[in-house]
Amino acid sequence: MSTVEDFQPQNWQASSTEALKISLIPAAEGAGALQFSPTFTYPIFGDEEQIYGFRDLVIHLVFDSVTFKPFLNVKYSATAGDDVDAQRDVIDKITPFLPEGDFIQRDEAAWVDAFMKERETFDINALGAERVDEYKGAADGATYGVYRAPLGQLAAADAAAQATNPGAQSPLVRFWKRIQILTLLFIEAATYISLEDEPEWELYLTFNEADRTLVGLCTAYKYWDYRDAGAFDSSEAPAYRKKISQFLVLPPYQGQGHGSALYNAIYRGWFRDSTVTELTVEEPNEAFDDMRDRNDLEMLERAGFFAEVPAEPAHSGDRLLVSDEWAEQMRHKYKLEQRQFSRLLEMALLHLGREPYFAVQVKRRICIKNRDALAELADAEQRAKAVSDSFELVKSDYLRILAGCTFAKGK
Repeated sequence: MSTVEDFQPQNWQASSTEALKISLIPAAEGAGALQFSPTFTYPIFGDEEQIYGFRDLVIHLVFDSVTFKPFLNVKYSATAGDDVDAQRDVIDKITPFLPEGDFIQRDEAAWVDAFMKERETFDINALGAERVDEYKGAADGATYGVYRAPLGQLAAADAAAQATNPGAQSPLVRFWKRIQILTLLFIEAATYISLEDEPEWELYLTFNEADRTLVGLCTAYKYWDYRDAGAFDSSEAPAYRKKISQFLVLPPYQGQGHGSALYNAIYRGWFRDSTVTELTVEEPNEAFDDMRDRNDLEMLERAGFFAEVPAEPAHSGDRLLVSDEWAEQMRHKYKLEQRQFSRLLEMALLHLGREPYFAVQVKRRICIKNRDALAELADAEQRAKAVSDSFELVKSDYLRILAGCTFAKGK
């Protein structure tokens, strides 16, 4: 029998972000599933992130935490009418983002059997990845390994092999296609990377070495460094910039230092590579920027950069503590992109107590960056106030970032 509530549209509308429940089945026998909600679902369910026509809708997307074999199940208590179709309105929207032919729907027993069988032979090293770093977890003391794999090259090899063997797929590419949906659900504006168009894609993965649980991932790629065309044309050695594209620590493992460990492992590897000239990041969010700033500052302090910053200008009367040439030399030494190094230099000046020079450095950058906007202000007093206000905001933010740093040698 229908009730008044049955005719109220809001009772049949659900947030897709709230309805979708992501779960990880731990490697340890008997351990409870780790369940969490996505941050974004608009790539799958549209900009409004709403699903209409169901009551008590729950979309279960479950992964084995070792093999990441996906399982999908949709549950609801009622539909708004015969024109509502769970297959069309929910399942058919999410399945295109899952690995074709490599997920199980509804049959939980079949899924458990499948991933348990895969676990028996699952080997991180057999994925085609090499371990490039390891560290002890700050929260649990466990050993974690950071692995790098030539994702684009493996995908290209698969494509070539499929000409004679249509089902050919490397273990690493299969694993990536299982986990890539997480980038859409937790990284704003993320899209699936096109492996076919770019063979230079690399994949970094962080695993718990004891139970083989995946903790974090990062995609990256390299491209030619064309900054000096003459030097580029005459150089026999290749020169590349490398760019971090997608970076994610899975939600159950966030806040435990894994993001910093993964970022530092990537930086150290690229820093040691003589063909890499610069580390860049593609559209970082605020949380990544903060993590990156803290780790870059701590790295510079350990490397002795703070000790290289002079106490006084090279020439008496100079308003800038360091010249642009000196800053550029240091930037290249540490393989950091220009905007990032400029900010790090400013934070170093603030931390080292070079406040008068810090103020000049920051205000100069503000004026250059906002030259056109400042020129539109009526008089010098307004321009000075605008610069001063911006400076105070920058200083406050720098102090916040510095407060989260751990420096070995202090000032």
